[in-house]
Amino acid sequence: MIVCKQCGHRNEDNDTFCGSCGKFLEWTGERVVVAEPEPEPEPPAPEPVAQPAHLGLIDRVKQAVGIEETAPQAAAAVETPSPALPARGREEAVPVRTVPVTSAPPAAPFAPGVPVSPAASVAPPPAAPAAAPVAAPAPVLVGVGAPASPPPPPAQAVQPDEPISRRPTSVAPAVPRPRPGPRVLEPPTRRHPGDLICGQCGEGNDPVRHFCRRCGNALDEALVVRLPWWRRFFNRVFGVRTREAGWRPHRVGPPNVMGMFWRIVRLAIVALVIVGALAFLLVPAFHDAVTTRVTSAVTTVRKALFPHYDAVFATGASASTATAGHLPPLAIDKFLNTYWAAAPGDHTPFIKLSFPDPVDLAEIGFDSGASGGGSPVDSFLGQPRPHLVHLVFSDGTATDLTLKDEDPAVAKNAQFYPITAKQVTFVEIHIMSVYPTAGAAPSSVAISEVEFRIKD
Repeated sequence: MIVCKQCGHRNEDNDTFCGSCGKFLEWTGERVVVAEPEPEPEPPAPEPVAQPAHLGLIDRVKQAVGIEETAPQAAAAVETPSPALPARGREEAVPVRTVPVTSAPPAAPFAPGVPVSPAASVAPPPAAPAAAPVAAPAPVLVGVGAPASPPPPPAQAVQPDEPISRRPTSVAPAVPRPRPGPRVLEPPTRRHPGDLICGQCGEGNDPVRHFCRRCGNALDEALVVRLPWWRRFFNRVFGVRTREAGWRPHRVGPPNVMGMFWRIVRLAIVALVIVGALAFLLVPAFHDAVTTRVTSAVTTVRKALFPHYDAVFATGASASTATAGHLPPLAIDKFLNTYWAAAPGDHTPFIKLSFPDPVDLAEIGFDSGASGGGSPVDSFLGQPRPHLVHLVFSDGTATDLTLKDEDPAVAKNAQFYPITAKQVTFVEIHIMSVYPTAGAAPSSVAISEVEFRIKD
């Protein structure tokens, strides 16, 4: 954890900028290690109680009389005869006990009649510093008081002008802090649902942050990561919602009956979809029926939006009247240099075209007038052309069309008009009016070719 010294915000270990104030954490951050709770110390073992030393009968008698030795572990004292000392009325040698010089200070002089504790006689004296030499003490005479210790040497007065000596200390040299160089930004590594996407580096940040954790850019206009559509759909269906902190359900008021109803409806729809998918995969009859209906529906929609037209040809033709050399089958022979012409006295001419199988017609095309002849009679303007036509289909439907007066040799294509006829086996074309010629009419009407198309 990195704590910003500027605002006190706690940031993650891999953050580069503070999420609250946007400061550079390498300068203003302080890394804090979260202390783990220490294990409880084990109770100390009880210390053994020192048992009192067991004294024998002789030791207790010596302790009561006061003749117990002061230092049993010390070296044995050596008694030597001392020179004769003047005494009161008699001259006798007083034995002198010499004490060996050791590094420890001498024990207290032995005084008759004063008991000595066993601890004092057993415990060795503390060791003196090795650096200070110990002068050999003067001989101690029995019955004579110990000489007084020499007084300490007088302390020398410190002159106020002289500086006081001080023990030298070592100072660690200051390590220069390197200046940060240009930082190379790596690709963003975090994008969780609900994160704020930085507009500069694309890194994901927690919703509570105000500055990017990677580049320090402000997150005022950051985008929020959205869940995929399928996760949002299942969350709405099954009621899995992400609640904000502190959200509590409404406990007051009547129950939400409509909400429960729609939730049941959604669950029922999902169950039906699952059952239908299993039946489609496991039941062949259901699979074929669904495939047929779906294909038909898709084809119908495609034909309405993106139609494809294919040519269909009539196989039979008959007419009310015809002139010599211009019979009705010439209107469906796929050649433009031949044509069907009705007799001049036929005031209501019509032609009937039939199909071998029922078809769904979508368009009908006309190549009007005569064409291909070398004589003026066989020219486009030499014969009357249809103007208003009335179409009657075998399914009982009918429609009226107004044709244009165009030369097929100039237009290069037939004039097609949309029609709607389902499962028809024949079509009757009734000529209601014509475009007249300049001279005498050799026929009542002339049509070079009639074409049909279906949608595919």
